[in-house]
Amino acid sequence: MHNLQLYGRGGSHTSPHTLRGYRTGLRFFLAFAFAKGAGALLETDTDLTVGYLRSLERQGLTPGTINSRRSSARALFRALRWAGVTTADPIADTPRAQDHEERWSKREAYTREDIEALLGVADPAEQLLILLGAHAGLRMSELIGLEWRMVNLDLRTMTVTGKGRKTATIHLSAGLFAALSRVTPGERTGPVIPWRNAKTVRLVLRSLCLMAGVSYEKRQVHGLRHSCATLLLEDTRDLYLVARHMRHSSVSTTEVYAKVRSERLTEALRTWGEPAPERVTN
Repeated sequence: MHNLQLYGRGGSHTSPHTLRGYRTGLRFFLAFAFAKGAGALLETDTDLTVGYLRSLERQGLTPGTINSRRSSARALFRALRWAGVTTADPIADTPRAQDHEERWSKREAYTREDIEALLGVADPAEQLLILLGAHAGLRMSELIGLEWRMVNLDLRTMTVTGKGRKTATIHLSAGLFAALSRVTPGERTGPVIPWRNAKTVRLVLRSLCLMAGVSYEKRQVHGLRHSCATLLLEDTRDLYLVARHMRHSSVSTTEVYAKVRSERLTEALRTWGEPAPERVTN
């Protein structure tokens, strides 16, 4: 972890979530490597690393999870080379797992009706959680890290530091502004939502989904952010506006949410190309 925080892309700002992911990946890789013998780890043969990735595939893990575990193993060998223990880099020649699933199919989002149902069973604090995700598009770390000092109700904005340590100003929707305004001025100190642990936030949203009869699986907390992009794009049809609100570094990321529904395509083509009606002249 020292090498990762010293030479990794995030440096000392590497998030706790990322560090936990690397630790988990290291545990799995070392367990696999040590089962092959103590010396296997320092060999230059790629059989170890390729075999490891193939074992992950046989477990039915997603390509994203497999590539994350691959990154952990790569970080380990980078640290070993830095320490002078080996010159081997067997992970460099191992292929990344190919993901053949359409990108949009992974973007499970809560529907407009789902959001309304969740708000209907939520208390004020829970409503803030839902709206911060579904209207402001906050990620988990941003949700639990948001404090009232970052919120400016006069300007109807808030400032967050998110992915890549990038700070951005987010404009408040009418619904989110109303929910924040209902909190009395004397209570506008400290964290905006009372839960400071990601696991607790997941449990809160899962409970709300259960009460509202809304599916939580394949959506979870991040599904609220996907809802924000999907619904805003549906209402505005402006990719650039949505990209800015979602703080996407590239519009190509926003295009994932622009999946064309077959019924919308059918409707659009039903009358496309018809001759214009003849103009009646007096």
